[in-house]
Amino acid sequence: MSHEQHLALDLIARLASRFGPTSRIAKELPGWLEYLTEVECPERPRTRPSAIWWEKIRELVRNLIPGAGGGEGEIVQGNAALLGDHFGLSPVETSMLTFVALYKIFDTFEHVVDGALETKEVTVPLLLSWFCLAPEPEIRAAMRASSRLVSSGLVQRNSGGRYHRMPFDLSDRLTFALLAEAGNINNLIALMFPCAGAPEAEWQDFEGLGRDADLMHNLVSKALANSTPGVNILLYGPPGTGKTEFAKVLALKVGAVLRAVGETDDEGGEPSRHERLAELSIASRMLGQRSDTVLLFDEMEDLFGARGSFLSREMSKVHFNRILESNPIPVIWTTNSVDACDPAFLRRMSYSAMMRLPSGRVRSRIWQRLEVRHSTGIPDAVLTVLAERHDQAPALVSDAMRVAQLCAGDETVVSQVLDAAARLAKGGADSAPSHHSEVPWQPNLAQTDTDLGRIEARLLDPDAPRRISFCLDGPAGTGKSAWARHLARVIGMPVIEKRASDLISKWIGESEQNIARAFAEARTNAAMLIFDEADSLLADRRGAERIWEVSQVNEMLTWMESHPLPFVCTTNFVEKLDPATQRRFTFRIRFDFLSTDQLPLAWVSHFSHSPPTGLSALDRLTSGDFANVARRMQALGNADPHEILRELAREAAAKVGAARPIGFGR
Repeated sequence: MSHEQHLALDLIARLASRFGPTSRIAKELPGWLEYLTEVECPERPRTRPSAIWWEKIRELVRNLIPGAGGGEGEIVQGNAALLGDHFGLSPVETSMLTFVALYKIFDTFEHVVDGALETKEVTVPLLLSWFCLAPEPEIRAAMRASSRLVSSGLVQRNSGGRYHRMPFDLSDRLTFALLAEAGNINNLIALMFPCAGAPEAEWQDFEGLGRDADLMHNLVSKALANSTPGVNILLYGPPGTGKTEFAKVLALKVGAVLRAVGETDDEGGEPSRHERLAELSIASRMLGQRSDTVLLFDEMEDLFGARGSFLSREMSKVHFNRILESNPIPVIWTTNSVDACDPAFLRRMSYSAMMRLPSGRVRSRIWQRLEVRHSTGIPDAVLTVLAERHDQAPALVSDAMRVAQLCAGDETVVSQVLDAAARLAKGGADSAPSHHSEVPWQPNLAQTDTDLGRIEARLLDPDAPRRISFCLDGPAGTGKSAWARHLARVIGMPVIEKRASDLISKWIGESEQNIARAFAEARTNAAMLIFDEADSLLADRRGAERIWEVSQVNEMLTWMESHPLPFVCTTNFVEKLDPATQRRFTFRIRFDFLSTDQLPLAWVSHFSHSPPTGLSALDRLTSGDFANVARRMQALGNADPHEILRELAREAAAKVGAARPIGFGR
């Protein structure tokens, strides 16, 4: 006979000893006995049941009990005792925990308890009193919310109803752990709250956090050393910015163990909000005396939503505030958007940091590390180019390289997978039309009146100001938008790109609303906002013929004045901009045609043959012209250098104000 059967029989024996043959308990008890043991009981008399029959039933029960052996019931009792010692429960509270566990885990025990309660002759406190060998008033005291058993979070209150005869329940994770042969409390903790996986990133990968990272490191270190309660760190930002990965790296940096709570139930499914909070409560108390553990709670908005939809009738904001204020070990919370979180809970964060995509330099280093892991065979030089073009999260890059490795593909497959991921992130739609130059940004092909490298180096510093703006003007194809996107990658910001056609509407007031939404979207996503064709949005108001043309410019100027993040306006016609824009831009940078010295550089970046002699005679060419001709010749299947030169000459001749004649015949 298993131990769990023995415990159920022991409960039956207690019931049999306390009730007479005419009770409802006596009527149901033979059925419970046969359900447990398949032993045939003496038939109950149809008329008034006699004491003789009832004594036979009692004797049968007494004879069955001594045959108890081991089994899962004994394991549950042992683990409940470990938890009782760890949480400082009284012997009665530990027995009550065992009773609730047996009820939830074993059908035999549940069958007897439910049957007894259905007779209405016993109550839960009475059954607990018999099981725990304690007076009923002591049982009722231990059932209160203030008791150590309940306040520990080990047991949860059921909401009641016909399907909840037992007032207490256990989380699935605790139930799973109670059935394991743990042996000691440390093994039991490891089962309930396993360590987070090793980080794939390095501390240097988050250099964009700057002083934020240093402060969080210092805060967690001191909180652990001094056992300071109520330390909460919030990491927020769009998906894929490495919030969970940074939590792993931070814990490793301070020499602590990171344990995630509330991620899955014992079967790997999605836990309820109630279960997530119960796990947090248990973990805080179970691990509260340790100085080497940090908790991670992902997707904080699931609990602390702005509308408070997570609150049940038994929960309140006060309760959750106390959790945040008193948790005994540091907790790292993550959320994709603070807009979804109640401000009352945000105020109780000890420190918060916005997570951004890694900068271009860091991203290139991450790509090289991922290539070593997946062995795709992509050369370092190509990885640098790919890292410049794709700004997706490292996890997506890793997935793309894994696909390329499985398919024996190269960098083309990696790009294809990442492009598909980008489309999916936009709801399955193709991206908006991109700038016509598809080649990566090449600083040696920039002809500007400002040192772009100096600007990039300054903004790469995490402490550099972020309220900064640019007006990039010059002919089409000179690389204005390409540099803006490159700058965003350098400083680790996603890009939101808007054209005049995206914002201008024929309906009065709608253009202004679209402009406001664009700036709001950039703030929400911590993104760099790029306005192409800005002369259509910021046209000189002195030439306006309609009132909405003036209000549209006013709206743009107002938002430009107050926007806290970098934004860029590009235009081919700077002379058409309203004079008021002059003071709205931190930098006004002119992008011009390629110089004579740059023409050969542009040629070798697009064509495999050496540049012909006549190339230097061309005027007013841009890097975009070279990219356009390269696509044209590829479509024609023609790689003849002289034909390429002829097409470049056509591009140059089409420019207004072409100065120099071409150096060869047509």
